[in-house]
Amino acid sequence: MKLNISRLSETKYEVQGQEVTKEFAEGAMLAGLFAACGRNVDRMTEICDQYEAVGLSPRGFPDEFRKVSIQRAEVSREEEKRRKDAAFFAERNRQMAEAHDPLAIARKKAEREAKEAKIRAHGQNIRASRNGGRSIMAWDENDTWI
Repeated sequence: MKLNISRLSETKYEVQGQEVTKEFAEGAMLAGLFAACGRNVDRMTEICDQYEAVGLSPRGFPDEFRKVSIQRAEVSREEEKRRKDAAFFAERNRQMAEAHDPLAIARKKAEREAKEAKIRAHGQNIRASRNGGRSIMAWDENDTWI
């Protein structure tokens, strides 16, 4: 429900072309609007949003205002959940794309091979430094225990 509400002065407002006082707009007029809404909380929320936008307070009807506040809280929770889900899936998509990136795969493979080569070279240096390249206790080429 779209209301055409404008502020004329501190205590005067124009609602749908009708000049009313602030007390009337926040009292009897708001009661009629809420009654016309029935149980439709979305319409109550629209009316409260329009009232608050021009400086009128819908807090004179605590039951309806509580329903509107609960509705707003649910909407904000749902929006926050959608935002978190979108961020999670964007990060997941980025990670999956990175896992299938040929350049990243080649880079990781090169790093792994360089590390393995360094480990092999270190082991070879240790074996070469002991007894001329032979281990202390081992079998030689003639299958004799050294």
